[in-house]
Amino acid sequence: MTYEQAQQALLTLARRNSGLITADAVEADPDLAADRNTVTAAGRALASETNVFAVPREDGWFPYDEIRITVL
Repeated sequence: MTYEQAQQALLTLARRNSGLITADAVEADPDLAADRNTVTAAGRALASETNVFAVPREDGWFPYDEIRITVL
């Protein structure tokens, strides 16, 4: 998976869930879980964007409990 594909997959999750990406949804997706490093990098980049609120996470491989994108 490329970085761009990871970003698009995360945005697709957000669009399906009213702007919300949860760690449970990311980690449950077999395509995303297959490339944890790339998906983690894409998640960190999304979390640093304007109009995005992220809740850091201590456990699991995805670094956020949730990422909420207010403008899609």
